[in-house]
Amino acid sequence: MKGKGLRALGMLCALVAVLLAWAAPAPAWAAEPVARIGDTDYQSFAEAAKAVQGGQTIELLQDCDSELTAAWAINKNVTITGNHTVTFTEYSFGITGQHELKLDGCKVVINNANKTAYSDNPANAAIMLDNGATITLDNKAELTIDSAAGDGIATWDTGSVAETVNVLNGSTYTCINCANGGGVEDYNAASPYNTFNISNDSVVSFRNNYSGVIGTWNVYVTSSKLEVLNSRGNGSNGSNYYLDNATVTYNENGDHGLSTGHLVIKNQSIVTANGNGRTGVNVGSGDFYLDGTSSLTANTNGAKYWGAGLNLTANGTGEVESGAALTLIGNGGDGLDNQRTTVMHDGAKVTITNNSDGSGGGIYNPGNLTLPSDAQVYNNHATTSGDDIYSTGSITFGHVGSGWKLDGVDCDGNPDDCTDTIDGWFIDAADARWEAHADTYDGVHVEKYTFDGDTTTVTGPLALKAAHGLGVVTVDPADITIYMGGTDGYEGVSSNGQITGSNSLPEPGFYLALPDDVNAALRAAGAATDGENADLSQYLTIYTHGYAGENGELHWTLEPYGKTYSGAYGRHIYRIVPAPTEGQEAVPVRLEFTDGEGNTSTSDTFEPSESGALNEHYTMQLYTELVDKNQVVFEVDVNGQKFYNTMQLETGDLNVRYVTGDQADVVTDILNTVDDLADAKAENAGKAYAVVSRNARYTINESNIDVTDSAAPSLLFDNVVSDHNTEGADDYDQQLANRAVDVIADTGTTFQNPWYDARYLDLVDANNGNAWISSSEPVTVYWPYPVGTDENTEFHLVHFEGLDREIATGDVEDSIASANAVPVEVETTPYGIKFETTSFSPFVLMWEGKGEQPKPEEPSKPGSDGLVQTGDNSLTLIAGIGAAGVACLGAALAVKSKGKE
Repeated sequence: MKGKGLRALGMLCALVAVLLAWAAPAPAWAAEPVARIGDTDYQSFAEAAKAVQGGQTIELLQDCDSELTAAWAINKNVTITGNHTVTFTEYSFGITGQHELKLDGCKVVINNANKTAYSDNPANAAIMLDNGATITLDNKAELTIDSAAGDGIATWDTGSVAETVNVLNGSTYTCINCANGGGVEDYNAASPYNTFNISNDSVVSFRNNYSGVIGTWNVYVTSSKLEVLNSRGNGSNGSNYYLDNATVTYNENGDHGLSTGHLVIKNQSIVTANGNGRTGVNVGSGDFYLDGTSSLTANTNGAKYWGAGLNLTANGTGEVESGAALTLIGNGGDGLDNQRTTVMHDGAKVTITNNSDGSGGGIYNPGNLTLPSDAQVYNNHATTSGDDIYSTGSITFGHVGSGWKLDGVDCDGNPDDCTDTIDGWFIDAADARWEAHADTYDGVHVEKYTFDGDTTTVTGPLALKAAHGLGVVTVDPADITIYMGGTDGYEGVSSNGQITGSNSLPEPGFYLALPDDVNAALRAAGAATDGENADLSQYLTIYTHGYAGENGELHWTLEPYGKTYSGAYGRHIYRIVPAPTEGQEAVPVRLEFTDGEGNTSTSDTFEPSESGALNEHYTMQLYTELVDKNQVVFEVDVNGQKFYNTMQLETGDLNVRYVTGDQADVVTDILNTVDDLADAKAENAGKAYAVVSRNARYTINESNIDVTDSAAPSLLFDNVVSDHNTEGADDYDQQLANRAVDVIADTGTTFQNPWYDARYLDLVDANNGNAWISSSEPVTVYWPYPVGTDENTEFHLVHFEGLDREIATGDVEDSIASANAVPVEVETTPYGIKFETTSFSPFVLMWEGKGEQPKPEEPSKPGSDGLVQTGDNSLTLIAGIGAAGVACLGAALAVKSKGKE
């Protein structure tokens, strides 16, 4: 029994020992390996690095730290692979000889490294390449270098073979926070150019380093991306760049952005260099080429130092193909500094705007430069000369584009409020800067540079600004309808250049059309320039500049044509009145009136038999032989901003309706009360008068423009045109009477022996050339009793509505037959036959007579002074005035009606 118990106890102890052995942790020698070379596993990367032979591959089996206690000197071809990360801290590695370290699909991180395989490492680089060494990232490999003591990758050439950095096939190289170095640096510029090759969807990003690409590299970016951002110094400083379907960005670097030797950009490449402290893109010792599928943008550079957008030095050539996009905007130096022969073909989209410099804010060109004909070069600024173009070499360029506007900034970058439309190239030399808005006209300089064809080529000094000339105010005499005669007309009628004045021609009124930019400034200041509420009289003055008159320059000002309202057909009409300075003569604007035969006239006299009509048209135009129109300045002052304008002259139409009688016989003042009528009849018993309320407002033609206080509203009471008062006329008065008899018969009254008095009535302003006017109140007419009649005679009156004196003499008979003839109620009073009307045209007064009615006496003829001295009986058609166009100094007043002609 005792023996069996001991054996059982021993077996139990053995079992417990086995179980304890299974549960114990594995010893260190059993840990998972970090790396593998061939069939051999290594517990640390440092061991694998020490053991690797030339041509071998280190396979990463897990993420790990390098565990290097000294720098790794690679003097053989080595590959690191595996989808894991190895991290180097403090100690990193260098590659020497014509050997290659290849990172294949793996990730390498180097943090705070300052000790490489070279004790004489001049760059304190994270990775050193020497004597033809190569580092290659392939198959989506990733290399990240953060906060190296110097460069990310540097070369130290002890031989004559160049070094190479390859980032291939979706790989990524990132170098950040290297305050004393760059992403890549070549330390021996005397050796052959090193190669930096980025291809096939790979990405290289250098951020917040001292620099990006330093020294002499041939940089090839193919179907990949390269970015250099926020460097303390240059983004690049002299390498050659060959970009093919590349996206390259050099932004916000402290000094130059992309500074190159050769720069070749093709196959839909996009290059951006914005916000760098000095020049955005500098092409130094090599050629510059931008193909038709690619773009280069260099904006807002030069914030710290002088810096152009694109600087092309004297070495090499330059070419921008059709279809390419070159954008240079907002740089602190020239947009383009061209010192070589550069051709930018038509079809290239070239934009150079808002750059600034001393001379040639947009383009500074001591070389030979050809721009596309439609290059956008404007709104650049230079403190000395040539805001947009300054060239001492040869330059070819085209006209300014449509829709260009100034940016409202002066050459010092201060607001100057000029946002006018650009209309041409203007000389902008140091001693003749362009200026269109000086405080006085003496400070204005707007010398336009003109050329024939689509482009011009200029060799030698040239300083230009895309700007605008003086504006143009179009001055259009407003059309007006008047009647022959008048007691007080316009004093500025010109005859062979001499002002003669005229009693029978009206004072001109003018429509003024301002340039769009002036209108915009007025609208911004709260002054409308369109529509009937416009009033430019407080903003616009007119004067001569360079006029050699006896009393110096001449001055005029604007006054609204009406007393309280001057709008017509959505526009404003003005008088242009003298505003002489002390000692000057008040010189009215000179106006010429020309008939259809081209003869100038100082009166409105005409014969219907010669005209073939009862009205005559005269062309009104400003006479400028004594004062050349180019010497006349229209100045608009909008809150202190001056707009200087020349003038463009238009013509207006003066429509004169025929009058058969003498002015003194057929025109009488409008009266306001019956007492006024009694006084007037006491002096002129045989005349007709009109009585109208004092509240009446008289307007010119069919407009809403009212007459001024100097007007003489009057009644025109004229004989109807007939064969006994107008040569060539027919018996129109008899035809009217015959028609009137029929109209009266329709009311139930017939005549045994009808007598009649046919008259033509209307309202005129006798003090303004008998301008046709209208009354806002009904008009009561007192018709004088014909011979042989009195208050006891029974009268009948017929109004032929719509018949006026704008009709061909051959059409009068048909017009009488078709006119709307209506009876008018009359009343006999001590002052004549009274009736009320709101419209005017021929009226026929009928009564029962005895025997044959005597013919009227022959009227007197016009006097020798050429002014109308006779009356007439002509039947006329009153027509509206058509709306005037836009502009001329010296034309006749009036509103152009859109009614009858």
